Amino acid sequence: MSEIKSALEIALERTQNVEANKEALEANTYITEGKKAVSRFLSEDEVDLKKQLEGFDKKHLPHVREGVLQALLVNIKLPAEEMALLQSKKAGKGFYALISDTRHLDKLLNQMEQFLSDFLQERKRVVEAMDQRFQPILQQKEQAMSQQLGTRVKIDPSMDPDYQKMLRENMTILEERYSEVLDRVRQELRRLSGTA
Repeated sequence: MSEIKSALEIALERTQNVEANKEALEANTYITEGKKAVSRFLSEDEVDLKKQLEGFDKKHLPHVREGVLQALLVNIKLPAEEMALLQSKKAGKGFYALISDTRHLDKLLNQMEQFLSDFLQERKRVVEAMDQRFQPILQQKEQAMSQQLGTRVKIDPSMDPDYQKMLRENMTILEERYSEVLDRVRQELRRLSGTA
Protein backbone atom coordinates (compact mmCIF):
# COMPACT_ATOMS: atom_id res chain seq x y z
CA MET A 1 0.00 0.00 0.00
CA SER A 2 1.37 3.43 -0.91
CA GLU A 3 2.02 6.08 1.64
CA ILE A 4 -0.39 9.04 1.74
CA LYS A 5 1.47 12.37 1.70
CA SER A 6 0.23 15.67 3.02
CA ALA A 7 -0.08 18.67 0.72
CA LEU A 8 2.86 20.27 2.53
CA GLU A 9 5.10 17.25 1.91
CA ILE A 10 4.18 17.23 -1.79
CA ALA A 11 4.83 20.97 -2.10
CA LEU A 12 8.20 20.64 -0.34
CA GLU A 13 9.23 17.82 -2.69
CA ARG A 14 8.30 19.86 -5.75
CA THR A 15 10.16 22.98 -4.59
CA GLN A 16 13.19 21.17 -3.23
CA ASN A 17 15.44 22.10 -6.15
CA VAL A 18 14.05 25.60 -6.75
CA GLU A 19 16.39 28.40 -5.81
CA ALA A 20 15.37 31.99 -5.46
CA ASN A 21 16.66 34.24 -8.20
CA LYS A 22 18.50 36.84 -6.13
CA GLU A 23 18.58 39.41 -8.94
CA ALA A 24 14.84 39.13 -9.60
CA LEU A 25 14.07 39.48 -5.90
CA GLU A 26 16.31 42.53 -5.67
CA ALA A 27 14.71 44.06 -8.78
CA ASN A 28 11.23 43.52 -7.33
CA THR A 29 12.32 45.08 -4.05
CA TYR A 30 13.46 48.26 -5.81
CA ILE A 31 10.43 48.35 -8.11
CA THR A 32 8.32 48.27 -4.93
CA GLU A 33 10.44 51.11 -3.49
CA GLY A 34 9.64 53.16 -6.60
CA LYS A 35 5.94 52.50 -6.13
CA LYS A 36 6.18 53.54 -2.48
CA ALA A 37 7.87 56.79 -3.52
CA VAL A 38 4.94 57.55 -5.84
CA SER A 39 2.49 56.73 -3.07
CA ARG A 40 4.18 59.30 -0.82
CA PHE A 41 4.27 61.81 -3.69
CA LEU A 42 0.55 61.42 -4.38
CA SER A 43 -0.63 61.41 -0.77
CA GLU A 44 1.54 64.18 0.69
CA ASP A 45 1.74 67.75 -0.60
CA GLU A 46 5.38 68.65 -0.02
CA VAL A 47 7.04 65.48 -1.35
CA ASP A 48 9.57 65.94 -4.17
CA LEU A 49 9.62 62.76 -6.24
CA LYS A 50 12.81 63.69 -8.06
CA LYS A 51 14.65 64.15 -4.75
CA GLN A 52 13.39 60.78 -3.57
CA LEU A 53 14.86 59.17 -6.70
CA GLU A 54 18.20 60.88 -6.13
CA GLY A 55 18.48 59.04 -2.81
CA PHE A 56 18.85 55.64 -4.53
CA ASP A 57 22.07 53.95 -5.59
CA LYS A 58 22.69 54.22 -9.37
CA LYS A 59 22.81 50.43 -9.56
CA HIS A 60 19.20 50.15 -8.38
CA LEU A 61 17.85 53.30 -10.02
CA PRO A 62 16.56 51.59 -13.21
CA HIS A 63 14.34 49.31 -11.10
CA VAL A 64 13.19 52.17 -8.88
CA ARG A 65 12.37 54.22 -12.00
CA GLU A 66 10.37 51.30 -13.41
CA GLY A 67 8.37 51.11 -10.17
CA VAL A 68 7.75 54.87 -10.30
CA LEU A 69 6.67 54.63 -13.92
CA GLN A 70 4.29 51.75 -13.25
CA ALA A 71 2.69 53.53 -10.30
CA LEU A 72 2.31 56.84 -12.13
CA LEU A 73 0.76 55.18 -15.18
CA VAL A 74 -1.76 53.30 -13.03
CA ASN A 75 -2.81 56.58 -11.42
CA ILE A 76 -3.60 58.22 -14.74
CA LYS A 77 -7.15 57.10 -15.37
CA LEU A 78 -10.48 58.32 -16.62
CA PRO A 79 -12.02 60.32 -13.78
CA ALA A 80 -15.45 59.59 -12.38
CA GLU A 81 -15.45 62.87 -10.44
CA GLU A 82 -13.40 66.00 -9.78
CA MET A 83 -11.13 64.47 -7.09
CA ALA A 84 -10.10 61.65 -9.45
CA LEU A 85 -9.26 64.28 -12.08
CA LEU A 86 -6.99 66.07 -9.60
CA GLN A 87 -5.31 62.75 -8.71
CA SER A 88 -4.59 62.03 -12.39
CA LYS A 89 -3.18 65.54 -12.85
CA LYS A 90 -0.88 65.10 -9.85
CA ALA A 91 0.28 61.72 -11.19
CA GLY A 92 1.08 63.47 -14.46
CA LYS A 93 3.28 65.96 -12.60
CA GLY A 94 5.28 63.02 -11.24
CA PHE A 95 6.65 62.35 -14.73
CA TYR A 96 8.91 65.40 -14.35
CA ALA A 97 11.03 63.16 -12.10
CA LEU A 98 11.51 60.69 -14.98
CA ILE A 99 11.47 62.73 -18.19
CA SER A 100 14.09 65.33 -19.06
CA ASP A 101 12.34 66.65 -22.22
CA THR A 102 10.15 69.06 -20.26
CA ARG A 103 8.87 70.93 -23.33
CA HIS A 104 7.43 67.76 -24.82
CA LEU A 105 6.18 66.63 -21.41
CA ASP A 106 4.51 70.02 -20.77
CA LYS A 107 2.66 69.78 -24.06
CA LEU A 108 1.61 66.16 -23.50
CA LEU A 109 0.42 66.81 -19.92
CA ASN A 110 -1.57 69.88 -20.98
CA GLN A 111 -3.27 67.83 -23.68
CA MET A 112 -3.90 64.99 -21.23
CA GLU A 113 -5.39 67.31 -18.61
CA GLN A 114 -7.68 68.89 -21.20
CA PHE A 115 -8.63 65.44 -22.45
CA LEU A 116 -9.48 64.20 -18.93
CA SER A 117 -11.47 67.38 -18.22
CA ASP A 118 -13.35 66.87 -21.49
CA PHE A 119 -14.09 63.29 -20.47
CA LEU A 120 -15.50 64.42 -17.13
CA GLN A 121 -17.72 66.99 -18.85
CA GLU A 122 -18.84 64.42 -21.42
CA ARG A 123 -19.63 62.00 -18.60
CA LYS A 124 -21.85 64.64 -16.96
CA ARG A 125 -23.58 65.31 -20.30
CA VAL A 126 -24.28 61.58 -20.74
CA VAL A 127 -25.90 61.43 -17.29
CA GLU A 128 -27.99 64.53 -18.03
CA ALA A 129 -29.07 63.14 -21.41
CA MET A 130 -29.96 59.81 -19.80
CA ASP A 131 -32.01 61.61 -17.15
CA GLN A 132 -33.96 63.49 -19.82
CA ARG A 133 -34.43 60.43 -22.02
CA PHE A 134 -35.52 58.25 -19.12
CA GLN A 135 -37.85 60.82 -17.54
CA PRO A 136 -41.00 59.81 -19.54
CA ILE A 137 -40.38 56.12 -18.76
CA LEU A 138 -39.90 56.95 -15.10
CA GLN A 139 -43.12 59.00 -15.04
CA GLN A 140 -45.02 56.05 -16.51
CA LYS A 141 -43.60 53.73 -13.86
CA GLU A 142 -44.45 56.21 -11.09
CA GLN A 143 -47.98 56.60 -12.42
CA ALA A 144 -48.52 52.83 -12.65
CA MET A 145 -47.19 52.27 -9.12
CA SER A 146 -49.25 55.18 -7.77
CA GLN A 147 -52.44 53.68 -9.22
CA GLN A 148 -51.51 50.25 -7.90
CA LEU A 149 -50.72 51.47 -4.37
CA GLY A 150 -53.32 54.22 -4.18
CA THR A 151 -50.76 56.84 -3.11
CA ARG A 152 -48.31 59.08 -4.94
CA VAL A 153 -44.99 57.33 -5.63
CA LYS A 154 -41.67 59.01 -6.52
CA ILE A 155 -38.93 56.77 -7.98
CA ASP A 156 -35.26 57.70 -7.75
CA PRO A 157 -33.84 57.01 -11.24
CA SER A 158 -30.54 55.78 -9.79
CA MET A 159 -32.48 53.01 -8.02
CA ASP A 160 -34.27 51.86 -11.17
CA PRO A 161 -32.61 48.77 -12.78
CA ASP A 162 -33.61 49.83 -16.32
CA TYR A 163 -32.06 53.26 -15.82
CA GLN A 164 -28.91 51.75 -14.34
CA LYS A 165 -28.58 49.36 -17.26
CA MET A 166 -29.01 52.11 -19.88
CA LEU A 167 -26.57 54.38 -18.05
CA ARG A 168 -23.99 51.61 -17.68
CA GLU A 169 -24.23 50.79 -21.40
CA ASN A 170 -23.76 54.43 -22.39
CA MET A 171 -20.87 54.91 -19.95
CA THR A 172 -19.16 51.79 -21.28
CA ILE A 173 -19.29 53.16 -24.83
CA LEU A 174 -17.93 56.53 -23.67
CA GLU A 175 -15.15 54.96 -21.57
CA GLU A 176 -14.07 52.66 -24.41
CA ARG A 177 -13.73 55.63 -26.76
CA TYR A 178 -11.68 57.66 -24.30
CA SER A 179 -9.64 54.69 -23.03
CA GLU A 180 -8.10 54.14 -26.44
CA VAL A 181 -6.70 57.67 -26.44
CA LEU A 182 -5.60 57.42 -22.81
CA ASP A 183 -3.69 54.22 -23.62
CA ARG A 184 -1.79 56.10 -26.35
CA VAL A 185 -0.95 58.85 -23.85
CA ARG A 186 0.39 56.22 -21.42
CA GLN A 187 2.49 54.68 -24.20
CA GLU A 188 3.95 58.08 -25.06
CA LEU A 189 4.74 58.76 -21.39
CA ARG A 190 6.47 55.37 -21.19
CA ARG A 191 8.44 56.15 -24.36
CA LEU A 192 9.48 59.59 -23.10
CA SER A 193 10.62 58.11 -19.80
CA GLY A 194 13.05 55.87 -21.69
CA THR A 195 11.54 52.52 -20.76
CA ALA A 196 9.50 51.86 -23.91
